[in-house]
Amino acid sequence: MLKTLKILLFSCLSSVVFSQDVDFESPEGWAMAYTSASALNLGLNPSYDLNKGKLSISADLSTIPSLSEEQQKVGFNGIKDEDLNKSPVFGRLRFNYGLTSDTSVELSWTPPFEIDGAKPENIWGLALSRKFIKGENVDLGIRIYISKGKAEADVTCSKDVVAIEPFTPGNLSGCIDISKDKLSIDHKGIEASLVFKNFGNRFTPWLAFASTQMDPSVKVDAPLKYGQELVDISSDGTTLTYSIGIDYAHDINKVLSFASSYTPLDVNRPVELSDRDSFWNFKVGYSLTF
Repeated sequence: MLKTLKILLFSCLSSVVFSQDVDFESPEGWAMAYTSASALNLGLNPSYDLNKGKLSISADLSTIPSLSEEQQKVGFNGIKDEDLNKSPVFGRLRFNYGLTSDTSVELSWTPPFEIDGAKPENIWGLALSRKFIKGENVDLGIRIYISKGKAEADVTCSKDVVAIEPFTPGNLSGCIDISKDKLSIDHKGIEASLVFKNFGNRFTPWLAFASTQMDPSVKVDAPLKYGQELVDISSDGTTLTYSIGIDYAHDINKVLSFASSYTPLDVNRPVELSDRDSFWNFKVGYSLTF
């Protein structure tokens, strides 16, 4: 009976274009926040001082933890399966220019490489960093950042779901072709960092704390057996992120960075789960200065 009701519900809603603003802690809002957290425009190596007129080019790669099947039930307020486990990593290139001995400006970009049905589209970032306190043992820095862009992925109707007969277990929505869902990961925020010096000539540990205003949205475009599912879903909210890292200076112009970030996230599901819903990743980066 429940299966029949779900089929009728999805069929009635297909081919209807509607917009929906969801709560940040709803299953849909949480899913968008989780994905956005994987692309936060946080600092790479706050311990490094870029002199005036110097250019630094960096590349970094961060992990995206996978979600359980129950965590991926986020559609229709937590009853519909979605394929959220796409690319296991997120990468970006950074171009950092020293304005003064204490201030630098950074432009970042994510190459449009498709991985497991997910492809970034024009994801750009801008940041302004400044060292406000330079102490004997500790430096305090502030970084203001913003990022805009989208990612296209077959979340609603993945290739695995399409291979299953419509309206049978595994394809209750009636998908007949892969969807072209687009997620906007727009966000802006401020990050403070503490850099601990005098730990040796090459290694420099640091801590960072960031507050981010997220404005994610998703445009669902899924071909179903009895119509096209066209939905615009949006949300907004503020997240906090705690980061810890260590920079290794191979020489004065080459820096290898390791970091881990934790973003607490809450979700109100129809059924409580034992899974971790917060976002936690690891990052590695390499910088060259000219």
